Amino acid sequence: MLTTYILPLLAVVALCAFWAIFQLWLSRHDPDAERRSLKCGGCGRQGECDKTLH
Repeated sequence: MLTTYILPLLAVVALCAFWAIFQLWLSRHDPDAERRSLKCGGCGRQGECDKTLH
């Protein structure tokens, strides 16, 4: 019975590992990582939100 869960469990572990590696790769290769938009759209503000105010 335990052996029926090993393959799906390994698939989930592999997916999580791939996602973590992909996120590390993306953080190194994303040219806009430093210039993310801080506008959430929760208000009618036209400009960027200021980090110091929140």
